[in-house]
This record gives sequence, structure tokens and C-alpha cells, in this order.
Amino acid sequence: MALPTSIRLPDDLNEALDERARDSSSTKSALITGALREWLITQAHPRIHFVTTTTGERRAALLAGPQVWTVAEAWLQHDRPARTVENLIEATGLAGPDVEAALAYWAVHQAEIDQIVERHWRDQDQALSAWERRQALKDL
Repeated sequence: MALPTSIRLPDDLNEALDERARDSSSTKSALITGALREWLITQAHPRIHFVTTTTGERRAALLAGPQVWTVAEAWLQHDRPARTVENLIEATGLAGPDVEAALAYWAVHQAEIDQIVERHWRDQDQALSAWERRQALKDL
């Protein structure tokens, strides 16, 4: 249940927020809630920031570059005994603190990251099927 909270914004910030809400077809409340949620997460996970994907989705990413889900996927690509930070550093080329930051974020936001990984795997499967169908045309 959402509870109302009253805040006072300087005129220039309120106008910029109004403009952004119009441009994004969103509400001021939704924009403030999203920004505050992201800020709180980045306070808890200082090596994480958020990026906007080409579909407009906001996703957690390492300041060093890759999105957190790609680190999670690399982790899952290893057999359980080989799931170590050292192996992930070698596989991704990321620094140890960045790998640790991505794993820490994933541990707290597992449902979010797992959903992205699963969607990526599904997209890969669909792309492979489409490629195989295309290759089958050569035999006609």
C-alpha cells in the first residue's frame, strides 16, 4: 500500500519534473519513486548504477560497464564447484570488487536479475531456432 508523502521542490526542479513527466508519459509520483528507489539501491551498492535499455527498461549495471545480469549469467555458466569469484574474474575480465558488487546486488535483487537472465536465454533459444530454420532452407 502506498502512503502519501509531501515534499517541497524548488520551482526550477518542479518545472523540470513536470516537463520530464510529460515527455515520458509518466507521472511525477512515478518518476520520483523510481529515482528514489534507484538512489537508495546505489547507496547500498556503491559500484552499481542504472542504465536505460533500448526498450526503455531501467537495469542495474556495474560502474565498470556490464549490466549485473551478464555477470549473473557468467556465474551460472560455470558448474557449481567452479562458481568462484576468481573464475568469474577470469571469465569476464572484471576487477574483483566489481564482480563482488554484481554478486552482492544479485543476492539482494535475485528475482529481478533471474528474470532478465531467463528472458535472455529464451531470446537466445528463439534466435537459434530461427537460424536453424533458415539453414534448413538450403536443403530444399
